[in-house]
Amino acid sequence: MDEELRERLKKRRAEGIAIRELVREFGLSRNAVRRALRDRASLGIPATVVRRASVLDPYRAKVKHLVLEDGLSAVRVLEEIQGLGYEGGYSILKDFIRTVRPRSHTAPTVRMETAPGELAQMDWSPYSVRFEDTGEVTVVHAFSLVLAWSRHLFVRFALTTDLATIQRLHIEALENAGGVPTRINYDNMTTVGRHVGLEEVWLNPQFEEFARHYGFAIEILPPGMPRLHGKVERPFGYLEGNFLAGRTFTNLDDLNRKVVPWLAKANERIHGTTRERPIDRLAVERSALKPLPRQRAELARTVERKVQTDFSVVVGTNRYSVAPRHVGKFATVKIYAEHLEVVVDNEVVARHGLLKGSYGRSLLAEHEAAFRTQTPQRELLRAAFLRLGTVAEEYFEGLRRTRGSGAAYHMARILKLANRHGSPAVSGALVHAARYGAFSAEAIARVLQGRALRVKPRSAGEKPVYVPEKVRRWLESEDVEEKDLKEYDALIEGPDKPDDETEE
Repeated sequence: MDEELRERLKKRRAEGIAIRELVREFGLSRNAVRRALRDRASLGIPATVVRRASVLDPYRAKVKHLVLEDGLSAVRVLEEIQGLGYEGGYSILKDFIRTVRPRSHTAPTVRMETAPGELAQMDWSPYSVRFEDTGEVTVVHAFSLVLAWSRHLFVRFALTTDLATIQRLHIEALENAGGVPTRINYDNMTTVGRHVGLEEVWLNPQFEEFARHYGFAIEILPPGMPRLHGKVERPFGYLEGNFLAGRTFTNLDDLNRKVVPWLAKANERIHGTTRERPIDRLAVERSALKPLPRQRAELARTVERKVQTDFSVVVGTNRYSVAPRHVGKFATVKIYAEHLEVVVDNEVVARHGLLKGSYGRSLLAEHEAAFRTQTPQRELLRAAFLRLGTVAEEYFEGLRRTRGSGAAYHMARILKLANRHGSPAVSGALVHAARYGAFSAEAIARVLQGRALRVKPRSAGEKPVYVPEKVRRWLESEDVEEKDLKEYDALIEGPDKPDDETEE
């Protein structure tokens, strides 16, 4: 190349003509042009090549704001700038975002894979969302269940994470998947289960029953091992960045309506790990899932209530009756879709249909009949008898069981003994008599007299067992006065004895 041609090339390059244009203009190769222009500094040309205009240029500032200030993902940024008129592609946008977003260091991990149908993972994640109908920021909880093999994702939002809610959303997720995995693992949560000691796990009995109905095993992950729950936890970042960020919602129903089509697209994308679409892998995994039960589990919400003096429990503003004998006890109320059950001492003591209105009362006939048999005098007598001490309640139940309607007669006579000898002595006599199943006023009188109890034979041919006569010394420690009890013996055997009373 002569000097004249080299000078012409340098002059055109100094005018800002790109190398590819010089190649076409002078009919030279690219390397020949570069050799001629090698001394760039003498020409005053910057070392970097002048960048060509890009369709992304008008949106670069907006992209930086969306990435650095709003924390949006590349997918959400694309949606936002497309609304502003961007017509470019996703790749050029993603390449630019890589230069903007700070790089994070990721520790190496070992990937854990399971067979189709073997495992699902479930977790909650809270988010603050401003609903337009109230204008207030509300905390919503995202329920997520992921099938481990196919990576098929299910998400719904709720305001609470109680037992009824988690059961209801499990049913929706399993029906959406079309089957039941062998096991589902969870972090520690009271509604499902938690670690209570070294290698000791407590499971919520109600959720355990729910799991048995659907046929999956419950696996509670040990604390401090998030990698074992990564398949369900990682999508929460995707949910926040690609669905919640930059969107507005009217209310909870609107939020759940909008997540459905978003989920459909999420399950149709190529998964970064499997390099397949989760929806396609689900079609394969369904054949390995257990079939759904024929009937849905009946879900119940539980509340704790104290039985009121009008022998009812209050749910909402409505009252539901129980047997009067449960007044003052604590009950567990299981509330179903159409009815409720009242459980006292692990026994279902009442079932009622749910009242639709407010301030109503559901009174069962048997509870009303039981109340009518308990006259004020009987209640006063029972209350006075129970004041003899903790043993009095056990002895009262024994009188009811063995004496039936004559129990009141015996309570009245025992109270007369308490007035005469003092409550501590009679309480001690109740303990002694109850030990041998002797439930009667006559038995308490014999104990106070220091006489042996007469106990009925337990079977035919068995001789009566007599209690050794050591009771007097024991009662002396209770300061019992040694008085003649002949008058009371006459009262016990007198004409006011009830018809159903029999001799011990």
